[in-house]
Amino acid sequence: MRKRVWLVGLILVSILSLYLGTTSTGQVYAQEGPNLLRNGDFEEGQAGQAWPFQDGIPEVQVAPGWRAFWLDDPPPYVAPPPDYCQGDPKCAWGRPEFRGTAAYEYPNRVRSGQFSQKYFSYNRQHEAGLYQQVSGIQPGTRLRFSVWIQTWSCMPESSEKWNVCPAGDRSYNPAPMHIWVGIDPTGGTNWAAPTVVRSPEREAYDQWTLFEVEATAESDTVTVFIHTRADWQDRIPRINNDVYIDDASLVVVTPPTSTPPPPPPTATPGPSPTPLPTPTPRPDGAIVHIVQAGDTLSSIAAQYGVTVDQIRELNAGSIGPNNLIRVGQELVIAIPSVTPTPSPTPVSPTPAASPTTATGSICVVAFHDRDGDGLWQKGTEELLPNAVFSLSDAVGLVGQYTTDGLSEPYCFAGLAAGTYTVAMEPPSGYAASGPSTAMVALPGPVSVDVAMGAQRSETSDEGTETPTAQEPTETPTEEPATSPSFLQQALQWGARVSGILLLAIAVALAVLFALSRRRR
Repeated sequence: MRKRVWLVGLILVSILSLYLGTTSTGQVYAQEGPNLLRNGDFEEGQAGQAWPFQDGIPEVQVAPGWRAFWLDDPPPYVAPPPDYCQGDPKCAWGRPEFRGTAAYEYPNRVRSGQFSQKYFSYNRQHEAGLYQQVSGIQPGTRLRFSVWIQTWSCMPESSEKWNVCPAGDRSYNPAPMHIWVGIDPTGGTNWAAPTVVRSPEREAYDQWTLFEVEATAESDTVTVFIHTRADWQDRIPRINNDVYIDDASLVVVTPPTSTPPPPPPTATPGPSPTPLPTPTPRPDGAIVHIVQAGDTLSSIAAQYGVTVDQIRELNAGSIGPNNLIRVGQELVIAIPSVTPTPSPTPVSPTPAASPTTATGSICVVAFHDRDGDGLWQKGTEELLPNAVFSLSDAVGLVGQYTTDGLSEPYCFAGLAAGTYTVAMEPPSGYAASGPSTAMVALPGPVSVDVAMGAQRSETSDEGTETPTAQEPTETPTEEPATSPSFLQQALQWGARVSGILLLAIAVALAVLFALSRRRR
């Protein structure tokens, strides 16, 4: 009798396990190849103890393999400081503190393993992040940079309790953090360079959020960036402005296409190489250089035959930490020695031409987000017509555009440097698959791309077709790779039916077992 009880119990447990297995819908994400980053999981060394001080700064403790960047002074596109700063722009701005976080102390701030990287600015705004250069990349390789990020932004409940977060270790009335990740396919280390390919901005308050971006390598070195900017747009301070980073990876998506080498060029006399343009001295005789994309202090010094220290000395105050320079920045290379010269004959000065203000652009795209991941897969996710984009700044509406599904991306051009809000109203029958608004920081004469996805709304009719473009073109058809095949659907339904049958069998066995015991 006991054997029969054990046997029936074992059968019931097995059937229940099979049922739970067939109805599981969890997804497992796999890395497509080896991680090209050093210390992408931030487990190298001991967080907060053995991590090195970057450039000897005790407050900047960064995981091995990574480097921190930050702005010491507030940029012109940030909101004015709070009233208590009395107009001092640096009152509520500063370099964040970089540290490691251990899971045994703060388990919710580590996604996996034992450690994560964090940086934070207490009661101050910041613009900062991390970067890492990766060498040995073959040009033409398609790469994907992925990283998990979590933020904590907390407004104090009152001026009397200005240093207490009323929600504990959770966000409370958070401020925008302007999170994006990027890849510079040329290998530069300037996060603001126009060569950096950026992901859309998203928020990640109190939960681990995946950020991804793809780019094609243009040299044998690429650089990955993680960027945040705590932004008190309402001019109300946040005591906590914390960023946590874990599980970063850089993987090859598509290797470069192998093409046969071109035939050797015919040896024919050609024009002499064009020399580098000679810079025009300023009226005071100083030689200046306008920073171009990909420039570094070392390359500029080599170009003019001077030392890096000389450039630093002549431009003290305008060069950022870690020799950070920006595209369009004017650097003094040399100042001529002063020698007595005869006084020139006075000449009527020629009025100087008014400089043309450099402007940037924000380019928008609406796409059918078939897989719902928020990322635009150009090969399988078509453009959507009839989505309405609105662009606003601090004053009000700048412009609107309705997509036609054919000619996008559409660029709002002639924009001055500053912070803009992009909002998308999806087409009828569709709902945004991710954030429908984004804060975009335009640092200068650059172009920033914003792609927003939408999916068919659950409340719309199932037979609704993808909205057609405004020109007579064929309606985009479903791609086989983006929807389950008939065989996959049949297997899924079979699994569900078999699960129900197994559960019914288990109940029947339990009833028979109970009846058999009564008869005995």
